[in-house]
Amino acid sequence: MLRLCLLLCVIAATTACAKRERQAESNVPKSSAAEAELVIYSPHYTDKTEFIIREFRQRTGITVELVYQGTTELLERLAHERESGVHTADVFWGGGIESLEANTALFAPYRSSQLDAINPAYCDPEQYWTGFSVMTMVLVYNTDLVPADKIPRTWRDLLDPFFAHRIIMPDPMRSGSAYSILNAILSSERDGGDEWVLLRELKNAAGTGGLAAASSQVHSAVATGEYFAGLTAEDAALPETAAGQPLAIVYPADGTIAVPDGVALVKDAPHAENAKRFIDFVLGPDVQQLVPVRWYRRSVRNDIPLPAGAESFSKLRILPYDVFAAARSRERILQTWQAFPPQSAREP
Repeated sequence: MLRLCLLLCVIAATTACAKRERQAESNVPKSSAAEAELVIYSPHYTDKTEFIIREFRQRTGITVELVYQGTTELLERLAHERESGVHTADVFWGGGIESLEANTALFAPYRSSQLDAINPAYCDPEQYWTGFSVMTMVLVYNTDLVPADKIPRTWRDLLDPFFAHRIIMPDPMRSGSAYSILNAILSSERDGGDEWVLLRELKNAAGTGGLAAASSQVHSAVATGEYFAGLTAEDAALPETAAGQPLAIVYPADGTIAVPDGVALVKDAPHAENAKRFIDFVLGPDVQQLVPVRWYRRSVRNDIPLPAGAESFSKLRILPYDVFAAARSRERILQTWQAFPPQSAREP
């Protein structure tokens, strides 16, 4: 309890700092990784990771270097480094586990000491990755701009001409959560629907301007009224609704998926033992108790309550989701998506 209180104090201090918006470009700290005793590659927003890293350093004395980019960019960077014989990273922290599962050649198996407390559905049986938090894919809309008879209840409702070029989603070619959204839509349409037609039409409805370079841009663009509706993850929208923004969340009636992001030990990590200590730390109860409170995400542990404002899975249509099939199909799905030519953005 004392440790938890200390960690909460760190959070309070951190929130006083200026919040950095996640950018599509690299936001890599300037200090040399050679000086660090642990190097973490992470697509998580830096305002959510810094207080955890700071607490880990205070508890262990281990110096940490954080490299921050999008999931796809970091995986490509890690693959390039490995091909070049460079071993810099120790931990990969974040990104949908479909992306991690598709790149297990970059990781080493590790069985965390916290594994027994974690829902087995969120763990790789071969332990190349372990879930860190759970993301549910949702729709959001601006309550000031969308009338009651136009509120989207399903993914397909976004094809209403009312939303043409007024919806936004993260670009799946750059965002791990966006790839999860594609799979949520594909899963919802497999019972008698034509999922690829729906994806093509949604891309057309978004237009070139509706594919955000970063997932963090979606909820803010909808809340400010730049777009009427968006496709995003639950945790991105819950803080906006809690803050009283004109934003509402819809759990699609035709179904959605709940997919964890993961944490993994990098293969041939220069600081493997420190990496294992960090993985155990972020999966432990002190950090996981803060996942719903600070991150607005569902914990992977069985002993942690839901985020405020989140619906229980028992009230939602959560679709079966084969993570391993999604990982195997990742390249094909993204190539198909990329081949759909989006329409030009709406006129101002």
